[in-house]
Amino acid sequence: MDGLTLVRATAQDADVVFRLMQLYYFEASAWSGEEILADGLYDCALADVRARLQEEPEWTRLLWLDGQLCGFVQVDEVEFQGRRLPELADLFILPRHRGKGIASAVVAELVRPTAGEWLLATFRKDHVAHAFWERNLARMGMACSVPAGSEGTDFRLFLIRAI
Repeated sequence: MDGLTLVRATAQDADVVFRLMQLYYFEASAWSGEEILADGLYDCALADVRARLQEEPEWTRLLWLDGQLCGFVQVDEVEFQGRRLPELADLFILPRHRGKGIASAVVAELVRPTAGEWLLATFRKDHVAHAFWERNLARMGMACSVPAGSEGTDFRLFLIRAI
C-alpha cells in the first residue's frame, strides 16, 4: 500500500505504544470484559511496555500512513500445539483510518510465503473482527484453517499462511 510504513518501535517509543494500547484496550473492553482500573487506565503498565520493547525489538511496529500515525501491530512468538509460531497478536487501526486497506497491507508485509504458518486470534465475542478476517483472509492471499481443539477458549483461532 502506497504511503504505509511499518516502523519497529523502540524503547523511546514506549509512551506512544502505551497510549495506543490504552485506546486498543478501551475499544476491546466491549467484548473482552476488561475493566478500567482505579487510576483510569487499563491493565497495561508503561514500565512493562518499555521493558518489552527493549527485550523484544520485533514485538511492536508503529503504523504510519502518509506521515500520520495510524495504529500498531504486535507480533508474539507462542507455543501452539507443540510448535513455536509467530502470532499476529494485536492489530489496531485508529478509527479514522479504517477501511483503507491498512490491515491487509500489514498482513501482506508480515505474513510472507517464506514465513510459514502464523497464529491469528480474535476474541470470540468480537464478531466484527472475526467477520473481517473470515471475509478478507483469502483476498489477502492467505490460506486459512481453524485448528482443532480451540472451541472452548475465549478466542477464535486461525492458522494462516501466505500462498
